Amino acid sequence: MENTQAVENATLVNRAVEASSLNGAALDVAGNASIMDSELVTKLDSYSLESIVELKISRFLDQIGTYYPESLHALIMRKSEKPLLAQILRRTGGNQVHAARILGINRNTLRKKMKVYGI
Repeated sequence: MENTQAVENATLVNRAVEASSLNGAALDVAGNASIMDSELVTKLDSYSLESIVELKISRFLDQIGTYYPESLHALIMRKSEKPLLAQILRRTGGNQVHAARILGINRNTLRKKMKVYGI
């Protein structure tokens, strides 16, 4: 019975993660979230990154209800670290040395994270 509940809770969390990551965004051809609405982009620009992240986390937690996975921190970090790495790599033209320097991490650490995230 506990295993069934754990599977249901994990499924609920996965659905909430997917829904949370797609709110207000569309997927481009590569499967990346890209905001298409220029009015939304303009509104987002008036808020700090911290306040946007806090709002998204709050909405995500509302979606999963009272079930909090034990690895919530790791889940949130994965969901935010992957797009950060992808953006920096894109902006450095894929130059891993330069990207690692910007991120303040070792190049080998960057390569490891790229492998983990499939970047």
